Amino acid sequence: MMERLSKKAILQFYLINQRNKEPRTSSLQSCLTRIDMLDLAIRNGWIIDGTSKARYRADIGISGETIVAIGRVPTARVEIDATDLIVAPGFVDPHSHSDFTLHSNRESHSSIRQGVTTEIVGNCGMSNAPYSPESEHLIAARMRSYAFEGTFHWPTFGEYLRSFEDGGISANVACFVGHNTIRSAAGVFAKEQVTDQQLKRMAGYIAEAMEAGALGLSTGLEFTPGTFSKQGELEYLVKELGRHNGIYTSHVRNRDSRLFESIQELLDLAKIGNVAAQISHFNVRHDTNAPENGWARAVDMMMKAKDQGIDVSADTTPFKYGLGELAAIFPEWLIEDGYAEAARALKDNLVRDRLRLDCDRYWRFIHKGQWDRVRLSGDADFPEFSGLTITAIAKIVKKDEWDTFFDIMMRAGSEMNDLISIGELFTDAHLAEMISHPEFSLGVDGYTSIDHGPLSDVTMSQHPYSGHIEYLAHHVREKKTISLETAIHKMTSKPATRFGIAKRGILEEGYFADIVVFDAERVRSNSTVEVPRVYPEGIRLVTVNGTIVVDNGSHTGARTGRVLRKNS
Repeated sequence: MMERLSKKAILQFYLINQRNKEPRTSSLQSCLTRIDMLDLAIRNGWIIDGTSKARYRADIGISGETIVAIGRVPTARVEIDATDLIVAPGFVDPHSHSDFTLHSNRESHSSIRQGVTTEIVGNCGMSNAPYSPESEHLIAARMRSYAFEGTFHWPTFGEYLRSFEDGGISANVACFVGHNTIRSAAGVFAKEQVTDQQLKRMAGYIAEAMEAGALGLSTGLEFTPGTFSKQGELEYLVKELGRHNGIYTSHVRNRDSRLFESIQELLDLAKIGNVAAQISHFNVRHDTNAPENGWARAVDMMMKAKDQGIDVSADTTPFKYGLGELAAIFPEWLIEDGYAEAARALKDNLVRDRLRLDCDRYWRFIHKGQWDRVRLSGDADFPEFSGLTITAIAKIVKKDEWDTFFDIMMRAGSEMNDLISIGELFTDAHLAEMISHPEFSLGVDGYTSIDHGPLSDVTMSQHPYSGHIEYLAHHVREKKTISLETAIHKMTSKPATRFGIAKRGILEEGYFADIVVFDAERVRSNSTVEVPRVYPEGIRLVTVNGTIVVDNGSHTGARTGRVLRKNS
């Protein structure tokens, strides 16, 4: 009688009757097997399910793209022995910039080899769509700076999302639309007064993006042109965002001397727009004139706002080092007429003399002579300097650090905002307090790369190759900052829930089979600050939507990732 039921009916009955958390065997599993053998079974592993609960030993059965059994599961077409290994949900990076590189690295080589199966992109006000005739050159420059050698045509956000699907991707991706991007598309590039028509254009871009499936709006208020935006502009845009039930995520305006007012600005915008808000990489840079005990006090502001009904959360990063835009060091008066004009102004020694005294707004430790904390990330225009500190470059060119910095920016010209730097920003103690805070998801603030070829040549940071491994190997196993169960929760279900990513981030029947299998005692990074472009060890298996994408550290070439649209 049971065998005459439809496969769908059997599966529905099976899911309803397997919801208890203790693994067990069901006679229905055998019935399901007779009708359709499992595609993949991962056997005898230690399940850490993403909910923070203690690990337990069980098998996982996968049919198609879905987890259909946890317990003792029947025979499958492909059998994986996970004895003594950890089986966890695929990692969900809550703050990624992989949209910069996915079109030149559709296989997500460096991130998926770390177990990352979903990336939240379009952060810090920067997305690669939409664009207008006025702003297309900016998107082209960014794509080129990350080794994209093809052509593109995606002026709308919907077309942009389809471009990922058309060529296929190995990992899932969910996207924010960037405020800097829509500001440029509306023809607002610097400090000029925003017109009502331009505001309406920006709101229209938000509406189109949300209808196409964007998660929400991101801002990068330390970066041009977002740094010039006034409160009224942002209020207008978050109200539009609220009409579409979007999320507001922000690289806030300042995280040192103006930390408190910057956090308050985000909280006010969340309330005005009636939107959920995310504080991106919520940290305070070391030795940059932040208020005493500033981070803890700012976090207290966030938690009090939560108690008052504002839906706000945060994420953080794993390294003492962070990525940033070199151009963000400049004051507004230099860049208010655009980067090409700024480059021309840098030819004037009087301008340079003024800048030495007036760049004190971003990575302020440089004003204490700490240029050795700033390293140039890879860039196609500066291959000879890739990975070197400004201090080291200055010794090579036989100039002081300030003139070395000015020369690099002048040479970059109108594309200076695409120059990425690596700064030694945080202390070990600060990393520990951020990572262990229960409200913080664990992200990387990097992008996916590869270990060879043109994209590798412009990637001189550890972040793409070992950021997620750093949590598992360093912060969990070595430092014991948090337990492995807690870390995996913060890397899976917590960000998935935060961003509305349905049926991912937990190992549960009926969820998508995004899974990572790894050796908790042997997983480690092979990437260093000096030699970053090396893949990690210890990741045995990664599946995306039920398909094996990484097998014993090797990429299978599968592109089974999806664009995860809001409410889809």
